[in-house]
Amino acid sequence: MSLELDLNLRKKIEKRRRDERDARLWRRLSAMLWLADGETAAEVANRVGVTSRQIRKWLKLFRTQGLDGLCQLHYQGRIGQLDEAHIVELKQEIAKGQFHTARQIADWINQRFQVQYTESGVKELLKRIGVSYHKVTGFLWKADAVAQEEWLDDYRCDPVGPSIRRYFVDACHPVWGFELVYYCWLLVGQRFHVKVGCGRQRLNILGAYCPEDHEYLDIRLTSDNINGEQFVNLLRILLERHPRTKRFILYLDNAKYYDKPYVREWLKRHPVFQLKFLPPYSPNLNLIERLWKLLRKEAFCRSYDSFEQLQRGVSAVLDRLEKYHRQLDTLMTEDFHILYPQDYPECCAASTI
Repeated sequence: MSLELDLNLRKKIEKRRRDERDARLWRRLSAMLWLADGETAAEVANRVGVTSRQIRKWLKLFRTQGLDGLCQLHYQGRIGQLDEAHIVELKQEIAKGQFHTARQIADWINQRFQVQYTESGVKELLKRIGVSYHKVTGFLWKADAVAQEEWLDDYRCDPVGPSIRRYFVDACHPVWGFELVYYCWLLVGQRFHVKVGCGRQRLNILGAYCPEDHEYLDIRLTSDNINGEQFVNLLRILLERHPRTKRFILYLDNAKYYDKPYVREWLKRHPVFQLKFLPPYSPNLNLIERLWKLLRKEAFCRSYDSFEQLQRGVSAVLDRLEKYHRQLDTLMTEDFHILYPQDYPECCAASTI
């Protein structure tokens, strides 16, 4: 089997192949070029992943109908069981977030349109119409958007300078247990087991993050809990690190230990510290929450054989943040996102039930 192409036709096929985005047509065009180069039908079939008989069919199509005929796909697919109006209604129902399994969707289609689908069939349908299975996004609907806006206005007016340091402060509590179970690609039907702890050992971290220079300082506890005394210890660390600073501005949530008598007494003796509390239900305004997100992504996507290994994994991230400089530059921007309940009608509707 041979094919001869003149120079102009060959250049035309090559150009069409370069511009082609459909892999099926790209294979057909490539097959013609390789046949013209002297390769056998079996060799070309092996390269494009089809049978020699299919190569001969393509060659016959090219010889009888030319290049346009070769690039014509006649497969139209079977007629769908749901028409366009049904698909629109189905997608509107799915957008309400009420279906948890493919079986529920198949039952709804059967009840609404009297069309039966198997679970595998409905999954294929959902894939075709642009529906995927993914986790919902949590929304703290009790947050006061107006209070958050007022807090941001005040934050943007805070002074910044060489004698002033600002820190976002928060606690993180990684547990050596099932919270560290992670996702990864595996073979279909495969179970991959990883070691986890019993959930009784917890690393308590109280950290402070500076948005100006990405400085991060913390205390880490394995036996004690975070309390007012530990918060004061963190303030001492800040003071020791920057003894010439005339003013520390700390942004915190409303944890009770920040307002303990021991803390108030210590702050009276150290007026360089100013505490500014976030509005309730406002983790979106605390920059260090994004650092905890980076920690979960980098340190909690693997298994640890012991609690000590977990601690070393946390240290590998928090003690070497310079490795994540590029990520921090984009993650830790002072671009705060305020959530307005009226923008999420599904949440408002659920809260009235």
